Amino acid sequence: MTTHEAHFRPRARILDLLGDQLIRDHRIALFELVKNAYDADSPDIFLRFINIQRREGGAIEVRDSGEGMDLDTVLNVWLEPASDHKALRRARGERSPLYGRLPVGEKGVGRFAVQKLGRRLTMVSRKQGQLELALEIDWSAVTGHKYLEEFPVQVVEREPEMFRGNRHGTWLRIDDLRQVWTRGDVRRLHRNVNAMVSPFKEQDSFKVRMEIEPQTDWLDDLFCATDAPKYAFYHFAFVLDDSSLSWHYRYTPFDSFVRDYPGLIKPRQQDVERDDSFEFFRIGPPPPEGGGWTRRKPRPDGKPVKLRWDAERKTGLGIGPISCQLSCFDLDPKIKPRIHDLNGLEQFLRDQGGVRVYRDGMRVYDYGEPGNDWLGLDVRRVNAPVDKLSNNLLLAEIHLDLASSPRLIEKTSREGFVENDAYRELWYAIRCALIQFEAERSRDKKDMREAFKTKGKGDVTGIEDPGIAIEALRRRVVEKNLSTELGSYVDRVKRTYEAARDVLMSSVGAGLGLALVFHEIVRGVRGLTKALENGEDFEKLIQMSRQLTEMLEGSLVLVRKGEGETLTAAKLCSYAMLANLPRCNYHHIRFINGFERNASADFPIKGERRILTAALANLIDNAIHWINTARDHDDPGRCLWVGPSHDLEGPAIVVGDSGPGFRDVPADVIRPFFTRREDGMGLGLYFSNMAMTGHDGRLCFPSRADVGAPQECTGAIVAMVFPRKS
Repeated sequence: MTTHEAHFRPRARILDLLGDQLIRDHRIALFELVKNAYDADSPDIFLRFINIQRREGGAIEVRDSGEGMDLDTVLNVWLEPASDHKALRRARGERSPLYGRLPVGEKGVGRFAVQKLGRRLTMVSRKQGQLELALEIDWSAVTGHKYLEEFPVQVVEREPEMFRGNRHGTWLRIDDLRQVWTRGDVRRLHRNVNAMVSPFKEQDSFKVRMEIEPQTDWLDDLFCATDAPKYAFYHFAFVLDDSSLSWHYRYTPFDSFVRDYPGLIKPRQQDVERDDSFEFFRIGPPPPEGGGWTRRKPRPDGKPVKLRWDAERKTGLGIGPISCQLSCFDLDPKIKPRIHDLNGLEQFLRDQGGVRVYRDGMRVYDYGEPGNDWLGLDVRRVNAPVDKLSNNLLLAEIHLDLASSPRLIEKTSREGFVENDAYRELWYAIRCALIQFEAERSRDKKDMREAFKTKGKGDVTGIEDPGIAIEALRRRVVEKNLSTELGSYVDRVKRTYEAARDVLMSSVGAGLGLALVFHEIVRGVRGLTKALENGEDFEKLIQMSRQLTEMLEGSLVLVRKGEGETLTAAKLCSYAMLANLPRCNYHHIRFINGFERNASADFPIKGERRILTAALANLIDNAIHWINTARDHDDPGRCLWVGPSHDLEGPAIVVGDSGPGFRDVPADVIRPFFTRREDGMGLGLYFSNMAMTGHDGRLCFPSRADVGAPQECTGAIVAMVFPRKS
């Protein structure tokens, strides 16, 4: 038996694989060259395009003012495919001397991106205080050889000719372009290259400049990115670290709107320095196998998770601290006429809108590119188009720290991160943080929509509550002296609305349909009110009244409401806890049954059991969720109390918890689609409030002392208040 020693011999054509096949397109190829300049500690990079309308004679020049290369670096790093030089620097945490940068290139193939752009390369580089180095490579000659080692590269060491005096850096010239460049190519490239480096990052600035020869108008009239934020109405920034979430929100409507709608539209800001109850810390992400947000589970042991990677203990998510800043636009028809160059802004948002990711200041592709809805924002917006975000309304940046996010691994193709557990945690953290922004934005959008509906003092056509809108219609009928002719129709509309409301509320899962039907009710009442104002003829008013009533009566066929029954508050509590008591046990939440502790305070209730059970279950579900976000899994203070109270205007069932409590005012939390839960639709408290209204009661938010709740209830207190004679 004979043993032969063999060695791998890479063929020269491997350069085609690295430069022409591994790098997806010209934009990514250029991005790799920009990365090289960034890693070289350069403050800027200059890109010059020469005669790029043709292949022969066309050229691209790339020049930086970085640290440059010496002979050893050229021979043993630059000419070694897949060199681990930068990866080792990253592993050691070795930062650049001038700007303190960690290398963003790590695979050692970036230099071959030049092959994607053209067939010939000329390179000149100089390290400060040393001789200048020059080399030329004809890529077609390289691949003409069988093995890579057979092609000699001549490196010339000379006195400085390009980088004279104290200057240093690297210059590349790529000739014989592989593609003819069009006006559209250049304009898209301009947008992409200028998006490579964060325009908001104040420290460690890295500028990209472009020039075309001969001079053309190809770069003229491009929307300037620096102008975009001034058209945004909503601004948000957050920092998520091991300890908590902090965020800052600003609402900045145009000055002209503030003047035109005094007291109705006004700037606002909200700051939260430390939110320890942020749900991300204690509730894990949706399972990767599917099932959605409803299948989320508490973190192991109920302990808040750490974002930073602890190399010694091998603990933490390894995604580092996460910071974000975003500007959100509003393209309401009332706003568009006041935007200068609306077409430019809309085009800019189509091309550049989305959520981008930067690590140590450098862009991570393809996040934020058109068509890449990596956070699933556009999908969510389908179900709630008014309150949810979409990519074409956002200019958002996520910033990561390279040293603290080692488990976020970039794909070799340079198209984002490997979708491992760390990536899913990053995705989940951002989604959870953005729900805080959506809640604040929803509040201001509601006020602005209401303002836009007003036309002057006494106008009531903008009211969104159906009951109030109907009463406003009744007042207008009286004012027009049409009570005899139309009064009976208004009464019929009211009766039918109340019946439709009760029917829909008794339908399982009808919350969204309920909100949408109410929207149609308000629209119909508003149309009838406007017709009265405009002096429409009597027959048309009668016809509109009939159509509105028929629409409401049509909803009654969906589900028929059962007869009301009499039961005790304690029994209602037992119905609501039937499914929720096992959840409390699972989440280690101590359930305190106030009806057992104070049986004499029990009281009778008459009403639709299904509706009231669903209303109470909504309150309990909210309590369980927020307890999980605010307290460790083994915290003995995790508790939920449901009990009676006779200290309000009527007997009440009160739900108290040990969660973080409400941050928002009652008017907001009972508004449809308002939520701070990523998995929430914003209809739970709205449904509960409407259920109580339908039973001549109300939902209120007293203090713990107002209702005699136990001292353990340090969070939210919500009461279902019934009339004295329920």
